Amino acid sequence: MRLIAISLFSLLNVLFFNSPALAAGGEEAREIVYPIYPPAPKFQQQSEADLKSEGCVSCHLESDEKTMHTSNAVILGCTDCHGGDPKIRISDNIKSGTKAYDNSRDKAHVQPRFPKTWHYPHSANPERSYVLLNKESPEYVRFVNPSDYRVARSSCGACHLPIIQAAERSLMATGAMLFGGAAYNNGILPFKNYILGEAYTKEGEPAGLKSPGFEEWMSKEKGVLPELYPMPAWEVIPPGDVFRVFERGGRNIKNIFPEIALPNIATL
Repeated sequence: MRLIAISLFSLLNVLFFNSPALAAGGEEAREIVYPIYPPAPKFQQQSEADLKSEGCVSCHLESDEKTMHTSNAVILGCTDCHGGDPKIRISDNIKSGTKAYDNSRDKAHVQPRFPKTWHYPHSANPERSYVLLNKESPEYVRFVNPSDYRVARSSCGACHLPIIQAAERSLMATGAMLFGGAAYNNGILPFKNYILGEAYTKEGEPAGLKSPGFEEWMSKEKGVLPELYPMPAWEVIPPGDVFRVFERGGRNIKNIFPEIALPNIATL
């Protein structure tokens, strides 16, 4: 079970400030109403899967494996994992670089909320896209990376749910060892108990994690933690280095407050 835990600052921002979502470069999010992209099925006929790929393969002609699985027993279409509209086809009379081609591409692909920041339609992702993913729609996150833990349950969960659940709680996903040491060394927590970790809901909000069936012996012998909480928002914790409060701040969010000691990445 995943326990959603939103930071106090984020909650206040949503309830009272109602500020629009912004990318690092200041791009305002587009309002997009996405269709429902159903989860990938565990079983289906090849003819059903082919319908979910027919438009995709009219443009994406070659790939190592059709389903990213080496086994032919896995029957999936492109949109089962990625979403998008497989009914849009690129015919011989539609040339790349034309308006007709661009329109077809945009209808077939899941659109990002921050196209300029993603350099859409180029496939090269921007540097430091991690925080940007938390501001993007889960539909677009699934489109660019179906294995992302924010959306993996929809794209892969029909067959791999136990693996996903275990991986979401793994040390490599939560970074609990890093946050446990850093939180004490930087004065965020007054003890060395490891209670902080990294996890997100599909909407990109910070999430807590709770171990199912936790027993006391696990902590002593196996290093299993009973639960993890999100890192507190930076505004409510003391700075590790008190001189950081004198650093040049980032953007001013309207007339509410300056981001003291949070440098604007665009000015670095």
